[in-house]
Amino acid sequence: MSTQSTDQRAKPIPTIRQWIVRGVLVLAFVLSPLLLATASMVIEPVNVEASSHREAPLISMDQFADNTDTYAFISPTNPDNIVLVASWIPFEGPEGGPNYWQFDPNAHYAIYVDSNGDAAPDHTFVLEATEEIQNPFTFLYNTGPIGADGTNWNRQQRYTLFALDGAGNRTDLLTNVLAPPVNIGSKSTPDYMSLDDNFIYDLPGGGKAFAGQTDDAFWVDLQIFDLLTLRGQAPPIGYSMGNNTPIDSLSGFNNHSLVLEIPIAQLTQGDEPVLGVWAGAARKSMRVLNGLDGVVSGEGLETHSGDYVQVSRLGMPLVNEVVLPYALKDAFNTLKPAQDLTIYTDPTFGPILQKAVEDPEVGRLLCTLYGVPLPGDTNGDCSTEFTEGTPRSGRGDIFDIFLTGMVLASEFTIQTANGPMTLPAGFNVNQPAGVQPAEMIRINTAIKGELCAPTPSRLGVLGGDACGFPNGRRLMDDVIDIELLAVAGAAYNVLDGRDGTFTFDAALIDVLDDGLYGNDVPFQDDFPYMATAQSGQEHIHQNPAGATTATPTSTPDVSPTPTFVPTMPPTTCPTEPGNLLRNGNFEDGQTGWNFYTSSSGAFMVADGDEACDGSAHIRIDDSGDNIQLYQRNIQLEANTHYRLSFSAYSATESDLAVVLHDDDAPYTKYGLR
Repeated sequence: MSTQSTDQRAKPIPTIRQWIVRGVLVLAFVLSPLLLATASMVIEPVNVEASSHREAPLISMDQFADNTDTYAFISPTNPDNIVLVASWIPFEGPEGGPNYWQFDPNAHYAIYVDSNGDAAPDHTFVLEATEEIQNPFTFLYNTGPIGADGTNWNRQQRYTLFALDGAGNRTDLLTNVLAPPVNIGSKSTPDYMSLDDNFIYDLPGGGKAFAGQTDDAFWVDLQIFDLLTLRGQAPPIGYSMGNNTPIDSLSGFNNHSLVLEIPIAQLTQGDEPVLGVWAGAARKSMRVLNGLDGVVSGEGLETHSGDYVQVSRLGMPLVNEVVLPYALKDAFNTLKPAQDLTIYTDPTFGPILQKAVEDPEVGRLLCTLYGVPLPGDTNGDCSTEFTEGTPRSGRGDIFDIFLTGMVLASEFTIQTANGPMTLPAGFNVNQPAGVQPAEMIRINTAIKGELCAPTPSRLGVLGGDACGFPNGRRLMDDVIDIELLAVAGAAYNVLDGRDGTFTFDAALIDVLDDGLYGNDVPFQDDFPYMATAQSGQEHIHQNPAGATTATPTSTPDVSPTPTFVPTMPPTTCPTEPGNLLRNGNFEDGQTGWNFYTSSSGAFMVADGDEACDGSAHIRIDDSGDNIQLYQRNIQLEANTHYRLSFSAYSATESDLAVVLHDDDAPYTKYGLR
């Protein structure tokens, strides 16, 4: 193994293949029902991003090979099967014509399965795509409504799916089958969901396959990168002015996914029920641009040759996204899981990687900036102590979740179909016998059925649901909230517990919360389970009101206006005396008011049709009367101009009467005070 100079003046953090799998930092799952408690501690957010969308410099410039997410879960329609999902090509705009999105014919897309815990793939499923242009003398992607047999589809995509066993022996599962077109709109792809169903293929030996465009199943508010803001939280964590409503930054976007449903018995070995799963993309090592000479010679504008080289890797979510420094991100995408332990214990690179896992940077930031205590911080310096070269001497909970799978260090209660069940210390959640530490999703295929929570929890194991993340990963699992809590130590006492003085602060449950609790569109109940690709005609790149986003704690938004707003309202604004706020009828779906305080602190109110007009948005999907949205008390200063703005939408397109009143005042008062 090559190493860099130890000269500290010129020692850039390694580039290379010397990186660990660092399951690190982005925390781990947390195994504790105490997460169901409520609290109101205020703390600033942690830096997280889309699961693996453009997570490293090189892959961010190679969108068509970029892994976005990997999932592994027991089939909800057949518990004898496992569902494996890998997605690539982030931020596909559904309206991306005329050259719509597709799998790259010059890449290999793969899902890997480790059946015995040795960190090497025992089963590899590889998708190899081709492109077939039916009529090169038109720019059109399609020349009419696209049929299930490819009718009117000009730029068709086909693919071959083959499997490799642990020795590299190849078995073709599907050969040159038609992939679905993208979802363009009602003229080109009418009744797209039904059309899409024609591209589900049966696999030899049982199982199914789907490969094509899907909705991006991940959700995240990337505004967190505005100085670590968690919209939906009160200031200073959230915004004190402007839009403080969480927005799913991936709403309205698609990607391309390979979805496999396979009999579990085809993948497991002997009595070992735990499978390790990850995904990747590879390209041939040589690309030559031939220019016009290639066209004349028939070679084409470019040629690709050499062995396939891995350029992207994704197992557990967020590993490469927020933990690795820039110098290591590209290297991680080339690393095989079987190399992880070697790098972890390497004398040069091991300490860097071990610190990232066992003393994660996010935890240090939480402690330094916001006073969050860390397990194993014996000297109070906001770092978990560990012994270099001794794996799992620091944060054993993070190490287990990302690198080995979990064995309980203390009792833990889960919810099952037959009621609560307490699992004893020593219970093996998802750690293979004789496991070699390596970063990947691990799923215990024996934990299913009646062992699952009767109502699945988006917090997975953390919410008492043993069938969720990080025991596998379902589409519904809210991995950002789960991992934020875990890095704060929510799983520590259950998985490690060597620091007997540490107790997880339940007040963090409501604080390390990004305000997003589900996908922007619903998942399907049966195969391929992913939400259907969003349409170029209908999609929206914000949370449509009524998506699975919960109401933020700070909605409606009441906040001081920017300093350039006059301290008193324009004289043209009509006012009502005292603290009375007039209720109004909503025309065309929305209206708004401004208000300010007088010297005594009483409200003066302006009608929304006048110069003090404001706007904002709340959607009411519920039917019936007395729909309520609660805003906690806010201290208002005298002689200060504020803006209260909102809108409401009627599902029946009828007018709505909206009133605002103090929390302890009757509706008939229609007032704020």
